[in-house]
Amino acid sequence: MIHVALCTDGVFPQAMGGMQRHSRLLAEHLAATGRVRLTVIHPHQPGLFDRGLGIEEVAIAPLDTERFYLGELWRYSGRVARELDRLRPDVILSQGFCVWKGIDRFTDRLIMHPHGLEMYQGLTRKERWLGTPFRKAVRYMARRSAVVVSLGGLLTGILQREVRNSRARVQVIPNAVDVPPAVAYVPGSTPLRMLFVGRFAFNKGLDLLLAVARRLEREGRVDQVRFELAGDGPLRAAIQAEGVPANVVLLGRVEDEELFRLYSECDAFILPTRFEGMPTVVLEAMARSRPIIVSDVGATAELVDASNGHLLPSGDADALYAAVVAFIGSTTAQRRAMGEASYARCAERFAWPMVTQGFVELFESVGRRPERISG
Repeated sequence: MIHVALCTDGVFPQAMGGMQRHSRLLAEHLAATGRVRLTVIHPHQPGLFDRGLGIEEVAIAPLDTERFYLGELWRYSGRVARELDRLRPDVILSQGFCVWKGIDRFTDRLIMHPHGLEMYQGLTRKERWLGTPFRKAVRYMARRSAVVVSLGGLLTGILQREVRNSRARVQVIPNAVDVPPAVAYVPGSTPLRMLFVGRFAFNKGLDLLLAVARRLEREGRVDQVRFELAGDGPLRAAIQAEGVPANVVLLGRVEDEELFRLYSECDAFILPTRFEGMPTVVLEAMARSRPIIVSDVGATAELVDASNGHLLPSGDADALYAAVVAFIGSTTAQRRAMGEASYARCAERFAWPMVTQGFVELFESVGRRPERISG
């Protein structure tokens, strides 16, 4: 059985974030296959995973959040490297920057997963400047890996450019979601309900969504659509201070059970984000048979096209308005068809069993490369 070391700087719910949630779910699904011996290197107290899964946990000192972040990632990767030297796994999966210091001694068995590549999607000159050292670090690690995982879409081209003329190759493996039994698309009441889920931050495009809501309010169309915004973050206070439009409801942070209910009850899911990787919230809405309105950023084009919703240019309030108005004008049958297309695509390509199989096959191909066998 192939021995895989999954290296992460955090595991959900002890650490919050998309990569941290991915680390937990991937580890659990990999262990359930019975095809890998799995060790997870993480910065928490052991006992994160059910003992019945047979996951070996190796706990190391966490990042010091009071110190310079990039420097802490470098130091953390040094602690990871010492454990890898001791464990000598057949394959190493590095979530983000976890395998960096001393990377050259792991090259032939290293798979790097940089996830959303936010450092390549800065919106302002300052953000792009701040992202420069992170981009250089990604390039350094990617070119010294055997394989670099892309979530797909626009992210694949970025990574292919970074590994050009190196031994590394890029392989697309998308994010995944647990897909429940099909949820019927029930015709919505009036007004139509459009659900947003995300952090209340500028990159999520809430200013665009609120601009559309206010435009509809001025046009006297408040009774046609209601925007339900789930989440919290730095912009919430400013939104409330400015005044919430009559067709917008702030739901605050919601727990998973409530969130899944909201997905199943809304008429469409809307995310006018300015940059993303492959947003889990979109996958979760698709798994509940919802039409999707989302910006064409990161890997969202892998998820959405005209069959299941609207894929929009990033940062374009007029395009977002046009998509909302088009959805309002669609028939119940058209909305149901979009919802069914979302579910079918999600079940076929983004369910955890299929994505886990892709990782296992990748591990086996890297672990059995000729240079590994001969060594």
